[in-house]
Amino acid sequence: MLKALIFDLDGTLVDTLKDIAYAMDRTLAHFGLERLGEPVYRQYIGGGSRDMVEHLCPEHLSVDTVYKHYLEEYQTRLCQHTSPYQGVHQALRDFKALGLKVLVVTNKHQSHAQVVLKTLFDDIEFDAIVGANSQFAKKPDPTSTLTVLDRLNLHPSQTLFIGDTSIDINTALAAGVTPVWVAWGYGNISELPNPLILQISEITQLGNLVNEKLKGMNMSQFDIAIKKQPQTQIQQEQSLHDTLLNIIERYLVRVEGDKFATTGRALLATQLAYFVEESLPIEMILPGFPCKSPNQKDKSFSVMPDYGEVIAIERLDEICAQIKQVYKPGCKLTILSDGTTFNDIVQVTDEQKEHYKNALRQLTITEHIQWADLQSLVNTQDDAECSNTLREQLVAQLGLGKNAFNKFAKEVQSNQALSSTHDKLCSYLYHDINLEPMAEADRDQYLQSICDKAYTMMFRGKALSYGIEKAFPNHIRLSVHQYDNAGPKFTFALTKHQQQSTSPWHTVPVRKLSGEYVQLPHAIALESLVVPVYYQGHKWLYLEVANNNAEQFDFELIKTPKIGLKITKKSGTCYEQLSSEFLQSLSQEFGFVVLKQVNLFEPQDLVKFCEPYGQLYHWNFGPVKVVKPEENPTGYVMSTEKTPLHWDLSMLPANTPEVIENPRFTAHTFMLYCKTPPAKGEGQTLLVDSRCALKIAGQDKVEQWRALDVTYNTKMTYYGGSPHTYPLVYTHPVTGDDIFRYQEGSQLAMQTFTLSNSDMPQAEFNAAIRDAHDVAYDPRCLVEYEWQAGDLVIIDNYYTLHGRAAMSEASMQRELWRVQVY
Repeated sequence: MLKALIFDLDGTLVDTLKDIAYAMDRTLAHFGLERLGEPVYRQYIGGGSRDMVEHLCPEHLSVDTVYKHYLEEYQTRLCQHTSPYQGVHQALRDFKALGLKVLVVTNKHQSHAQVVLKTLFDDIEFDAIVGANSQFAKKPDPTSTLTVLDRLNLHPSQTLFIGDTSIDINTALAAGVTPVWVAWGYGNISELPNPLILQISEITQLGNLVNEKLKGMNMSQFDIAIKKQPQTQIQQEQSLHDTLLNIIERYLVRVEGDKFATTGRALLATQLAYFVEESLPIEMILPGFPCKSPNQKDKSFSVMPDYGEVIAIERLDEICAQIKQVYKPGCKLTILSDGTTFNDIVQVTDEQKEHYKNALRQLTITEHIQWADLQSLVNTQDDAECSNTLREQLVAQLGLGKNAFNKFAKEVQSNQALSSTHDKLCSYLYHDINLEPMAEADRDQYLQSICDKAYTMMFRGKALSYGIEKAFPNHIRLSVHQYDNAGPKFTFALTKHQQQSTSPWHTVPVRKLSGEYVQLPHAIALESLVVPVYYQGHKWLYLEVANNNAEQFDFELIKTPKIGLKITKKSGTCYEQLSSEFLQSLSQEFGFVVLKQVNLFEPQDLVKFCEPYGQLYHWNFGPVKVVKPEENPTGYVMSTEKTPLHWDLSMLPANTPEVIENPRFTAHTFMLYCKTPPAKGEGQTLLVDSRCALKIAGQDKVEQWRALDVTYNTKMTYYGGSPHTYPLVYTHPVTGDDIFRYQEGSQLAMQTFTLSNSDMPQAEFNAAIRDAHDVAYDPRCLVEYEWQAGDLVIIDNYYTLHGRAAMSEASMQRELWRVQVY
């Protein structure tokens, strides 16, 4: 029975943004930094003020000092503009009248939370208020939630956790509490760990559901009940429009003077209405991904794509997926590769530009994005058309006559706004193509050429915009250039937490120690402690590292876009110089990590290596399984037969204590060490990247698989293992990501492994499993790893499926050691 409600504070009960923004603006100004404004601050509120300061504080300042100043500023105006959301105060009164316990668990500073609640809800007696303090780790750590429930003799099943961010939802899930996401706060629906999480758009819906729950409704009925809340057609349409606008707004770059709220939102609403009223897919267009900057010292890695382009395209795909979740016709986004328009100006050859474009299209996996280029704007399908001809045809469409360029240049000179744009382009071109030292005598001539190129670039840009408007008249126009978002162009953030317009073709991708990615100009990236990850001899990304030890190793990507990482030690080094935390984070990031030439002597050496990673799973033979073909094997693990795809510890006995506590218990990581490799070309370990597989499957199929339970059965699991049932897709227990949980069936003579489902017609179930099988073996997400003696592979058991290719008698000496860690 429902006994308690746990609420987040900021963005759930009260709107605190204006006071937080004011205090943070004053803090930044005090330290001589630029004020960033509300759109920037709202994305950090859920993590607490300390988290916000850590994100925004530059490296040359002390976080502690800036944080202390912020707390002092905020203390003076805790409730100056802060107020409860509409209907919340009365709802709290109603919940207390029903006899429910009302708790607040927030990442806000403890003293601040108490003052805000006392000031705004002085008649409400909260049963507990837990804010950020030294006693508990912050949300999404569930400790504070579980502790306060225990103190009040409450069970998680008797409780709802109501919050506005993914931090709140993940806290609830980790604590075993039913989460409720509120749409009126600061959170982003795109960050929810599961789109099926219960969502409400007004507090009255929570009140209705609480009343129903108290009448005996079980938790599984909540989602049905929320959909039954009556709404008029006008309300439904307005709600959809607001939801779509909010999704798009979250992906925009917002700077001081932004006009989206005052102007752009209304314009975008009319553009969306064109598609929604006709139930058409929402169409967007983004001119971009032209070619890489040729300045490889200051800007880029090379003339070819790197992981920065992958991040950007995945983010574009992500906004389309978010729209499709709430709008059934979905969203289609066109990337117009506009390299032909400008590549000659920035000294990139046609051949380099075409190689970049073709490699980019082969590299990315996307279901929502389609490609176009200059041919799409000038009514020609002739791929052999030379670039100069295409550019001439593009400009000719303006119909401005022979002297049009000179007239345009004079117009730029006499217009302050255009002249400012010209100056910025000159600076950009100077830094992009100033690749060689020059004599002082040549400098004036060079600067004049830059000036002329900037005029040409602006003129062609005008022609490009005209061509796009003509060829794509109804598409919503996204841009990588900074605008004020008044429309009709909206500045899209190609990376998360982006506070200014940044493109991957002028920067390099850097994975921070926190796991976040940023795009930085090459020269700026090298100011941090980073090591390169190479792919086929070319730099693919940088890893930020904690110390110089990592420089003693070579890092190589095994498969694009980001599957598998091979680390090779240099002479005189050992892998103990890399921390277990660092290696485990890399295995989670890349799916698996291969350490070359580890050269262990005894299985106990592997145990010692694995102990820092967590608790080792102990079988009756100990923690290490020696996997080696036997003369009379009892199953395919110890044979030369193929081992089907699976994940480790999926078929433990039902009476295993860990399984009793958690039916989906599994190892988070496992290690394989190669004592003796198989014959060349056989016995490879097959590794499937779950995240890549789900992209290949597509959004609709993933949703179907999320609801598809598969029961796995085999007689030959270790020590009485029993059948288990898992959905084909479920949520990662820590990150909230979707994970692919397919285990391959087998009808081998030695060992069968069957898949079944009791709720679906057999033919339909068989078709679904065939689809899952085809996705798992798609070459884009599958690695066949060839073993060498001394290899040690650290495999993430959530993000990666694995199996083994068949072997012949030539591989009877193949010997791997395996340890599982949870």
